[in-house]
Amino acid sequence: MAKLTFFSVMKSNIKCAFCKYKNCSVRYMPQKKTTQYYDGTRYVTRCCKDRKLR
Repeated sequence: MAKLTFFSVMKSNIKCAFCKYKNCSVRYMPQKKTTQYYDGTRYVTRCCKDRKLR
């Protein structure tokens, strides 16, 4: 897990503030991703903008 600092969270929040995807499910989350587990299966939800960059 990445170490969260004040500046990394601030940078993430600034990116979200200027993002055109207003209905993003992980908006304003520090790492812009969330992990959920269902029946032993791992699902990772990432920022819409970050997914398109990969």
